[in-house]
Amino acid sequence: MMPFTHLNVCSAYSFHFGTAKPDRLTQAAASFGQDALAITDQGGLYGAVKHIGSCLDKNISPIVGVRLQVQNRGTVTILARGHNKGFGWAALCKIVSKAQKKSKKEIAISEKDLAELVATDGKPNCTILIGPDSDFGQEVIGSNATNSAKALLAWQELIPVSECLRVEIVSHLTEPGTNYSTLQAKRMLQLALTIGVRPVITNAVRYLEPDDALTGDVLDAARHLEPLGIFTPQPNAQAWLKPESLMKQLAIEIAQSQELAASLLKNTEELANSLRLDPVSDCDWSRPKTPEKSALGIEGNPFEVLWQKAHAGINWRYPSLTEDKLLPVRHRLHQELITINKLGFATYFLTVADVAQMIRDMRIRTAARGSGAGSLTNYLLGISGVDPIEHDLLFERFLSTERSSLPDIDIDVESARRHDIYRAIFKRYGGNRVTLLSMQSTYRGRGAVRDGGLALGFEEDQIDEIAKSIWRFSARNFRGMLGQKPELQKLAQQVEHDRRLNLLVDITERLDRLPRHISMHPCGVILGNENLLSLTPVEPSGLGLPMSQFDKDDMDPMGMLKLDILGVRMQSSMAYAIREIERVSGKTIDLDSIPRDDKETFRQIRTTNTLGVFQIESPGQRELTGKHQPTEFNDLTIQISLFRPGPMKGNMIAPYLDGRHGFVKPDLIHPDLAPILKSTQGVVIFHEQVLKILNLMTGCSLAKADELRRSLEKNPGQVEGFFRQSATKRGYSKAIVDRIWSVLEGFGSFGFCKAHGAAFALPTYQSAWLKTHYPTEFLAGLFTHDPGMYPKRLLLSEARRLGVKILPLDVNKSKDEYLVEKTIDGTAIRMAITDLHGISNSEISRIIKQAPFIDLADFYIRASPSRATIKRLALVGALDELAGGSNDHTRGDILERVRELTALKTKPKLDQNQPMLDFEAKEQMPSGFADISLANQVQTELDLLGMDVTNHQLAKYQPMLDQMGVVRSSELVTLRSKTDVLIAGVRVATQSPPMRSGKRVVFITLDDGTGCSDATFFDEAQTRSSGVLFNTKLLLISGKTRRTGVKGVSIMAENAWDLNQLWREYRQKNQLVSVEN
Repeated sequence: MMPFTHLNVCSAYSFHFGTAKPDRLTQAAASFGQDALAITDQGGLYGAVKHIGSCLDKNISPIVGVRLQVQNRGTVTILARGHNKGFGWAALCKIVSKAQKKSKKEIAISEKDLAELVATDGKPNCTILIGPDSDFGQEVIGSNATNSAKALLAWQELIPVSECLRVEIVSHLTEPGTNYSTLQAKRMLQLALTIGVRPVITNAVRYLEPDDALTGDVLDAARHLEPLGIFTPQPNAQAWLKPESLMKQLAIEIAQSQELAASLLKNTEELANSLRLDPVSDCDWSRPKTPEKSALGIEGNPFEVLWQKAHAGINWRYPSLTEDKLLPVRHRLHQELITINKLGFATYFLTVADVAQMIRDMRIRTAARGSGAGSLTNYLLGISGVDPIEHDLLFERFLSTERSSLPDIDIDVESARRHDIYRAIFKRYGGNRVTLLSMQSTYRGRGAVRDGGLALGFEEDQIDEIAKSIWRFSARNFRGMLGQKPELQKLAQQVEHDRRLNLLVDITERLDRLPRHISMHPCGVILGNENLLSLTPVEPSGLGLPMSQFDKDDMDPMGMLKLDILGVRMQSSMAYAIREIERVSGKTIDLDSIPRDDKETFRQIRTTNTLGVFQIESPGQRELTGKHQPTEFNDLTIQISLFRPGPMKGNMIAPYLDGRHGFVKPDLIHPDLAPILKSTQGVVIFHEQVLKILNLMTGCSLAKADELRRSLEKNPGQVEGFFRQSATKRGYSKAIVDRIWSVLEGFGSFGFCKAHGAAFALPTYQSAWLKTHYPTEFLAGLFTHDPGMYPKRLLLSEARRLGVKILPLDVNKSKDEYLVEKTIDGTAIRMAITDLHGISNSEISRIIKQAPFIDLADFYIRASPSRATIKRLALVGALDELAGGSNDHTRGDILERVRELTALKTKPKLDQNQPMLDFEAKEQMPSGFADISLANQVQTELDLLGMDVTNHQLAKYQPMLDQMGVVRSSELVTLRSKTDVLIAGVRVATQSPPMRSGKRVVFITLDDGTGCSDATFFDEAQTRSSGVLFNTKLLLISGKTRRTGVKGVSIMAENAWDLNQLWREYRQKNQLVSVEN
């Protein structure tokens, strides 16, 4: 019996069309006994690498193609031919890139480009399947045999190489005379045989099984942006991955002859055999690609150049060390360089070093992050600023001959300059060697609800309400969560009685994790050789630069080396602060050279007032800071590493803190392990500690130890056998082996890479140092670049707490950045005009360019703001100084003058030779108009600036809060543990991190103008306050205080209420009282 191979299969990477990921499709094909399977996604090769990997896992041959529109010829399927030294794969990549290059709205390839690429010198690179959606297929529906034949003959004329052309016969058993009908398939088959283009049969697959058709319907609705019933739906559920037996029945039904059906199936299988790819020879699978030495300006051996550059860095990094102390440095460097040379990565390291130097030459702040910080070579080349010897970091955690994955060096840069760096890299290495990385966004809970709701025709408000109720759980668990989450109780009751809502839950679960769209990766750049664009298709990114259609998970299989250049707003903020310090005071500060043992900085950190400080400003980190009380740089590394999902789930924090503060004696298990575990109080926190334990107790190399660590989660039995046998041979008792193994087994995925922690600790310390010694300039940087997890209005509260004065908007003084200004009292920060909602970039540019202005009329004429903008500027006080100062005229007077100016039918034009006549603002300013109340002014600022500048928005509620006995945040630290309290404020953060118990715990942070207070909601409190738990902005919370350290206190919440609702009731009650009196 002849096998059958599907040659037209759209996976879920055909965005808003396919419903099954490649691994599910290959699993099904393998279960059918098929030994090959194609993937032919729409418009690109988005799922191709995953498909090839899945095929290799299932021991079946991969076939790769694309469904693509050809200009004036409809949509066809183009398949790469295999076993031809990569010509087929390269041609397919270039075809896709050409089609994507024209326009994002219309992805199509020209006839000329297609004809040039499908064959080279008469040899076929690709085969085109002319199917139902081609011009030929559509002509066939019209029953005009002459026009149909002309369309197919035109294809023959365009593509003269016969092996490059096939007619694709498809029937989805639709109504006769429609697309994908058996009648259409029969006519296409007859014409193919008559004209002499060999036919093949496919099922034009878009889902795995018939039940997935519903998911396809919803994806169609999302693609059309219309509810089901408005557009023409798919006619039935036939487009599934049918087994061989059903495809043979279909062939017989179409051909109406056993012999012709057999010939059709034979053609299909012969074509499939010519399309089977050899991943290594065709796609250069797993072979690392780095820029050629010529691209780096190197003539000799790249490794010799790397050796020289690394050794030259020793004197730069260790200028004061004596020769005997440099011996271990040189020894480690030699070991690293030997590994790099064995792996052939010399040009990669030289390339990254070149990029890092280029960034510094552009005067942009840069810092390495990730496991690459564990490399001495990276430190000496200037890629990383963390000394791996000082911080006891391991190179083997980053790179070794035992590792199956490629090196991945991450560089943090100023976010405001990231795109400048991308363009510089393209210019430096050429567009043939560089492309950006893409990322494939997938459906999550809220997105799935919104698209499912759209398909079912729900009102937008109703969809929005349901979507907002989904908080931190997977869409595939939606139905299960309805019975568990208190905030979903009302929805759960509705679902029971509403069939449409019930269907929405089902659809939401179906959409979970399906790819949704492609976008530019936030930091990835692929650096390859001059053949890069023959190995990956590219398309325009939002930035305009080309990006690969492959994502980060495709890099290792394809042997592509990526460099993560991550735009970090904190780096921009710190760079801005340094520039402001120099501009205002003339001081030049090298932030990378400041002492890392500054007592004042650590004292500031220990207060837990770490808002704006990198990595340690979240509610959980502030609580941990209060308990931990860091005193040195390594403490920051440990703290950052502990506050991760793994260590928190693994219960590493409590035993570490107990040991640190002397509550318990650290359990070092065995004297041999003391050097490894002493700094972390006997708790295994870091990956590097696991490597050292395995190295010590089994005698394996550190490189081998890292591979064992990686296997702990997936293959613990294999690691356990090796560990027990090797440790026993080295003389460790069974009791010790048992204890250590229990630690290693529990470690699993819970630990954290110390190199990551140390790399993060550096900007953490630097930002804390700036906040301690230059709070005004530091806050100016934070306001300008907005790096933190909190809204900007909270920075305003922090400025008030620190005594940093914020100067209001002023069209004569405000710029597009927050500038530090000298005042009589010292320095202050002037608000940026960019914060005004609705103001355009052109208006901002005109205001800055034309300033200063002498009066309102002058501003109106020369800055030429829109009516809406000038009114908004007046409302927030940005025009006060143009009216002679706020003491001379009320805000009401200014608004009236603005009304007069904007009411003129013709705006006067500026003529320097003419006096301004009646536009003299001093003479024309109205007076006697009422001022805006303080409450209205604060609300206006919130509406137009997103910040309560004049006063904290909680101030208007203060009479009620005082009557209730609400405690201010700044007073909490004076209270004993378990004190009953009421707290109130503006919600600034809501978190629900993974907990060891598996139960959900919700952390809410409120700001009341005196600081932040953190409340913890466990199950019962969540149930009581379910109505306000996630979406209510202003809250009153009751609970008990919980001391978390010398300076730390949080609230164990018992209930919560909507503060606005309480305020309405309070005002109503007081009005009733006043009437009664």
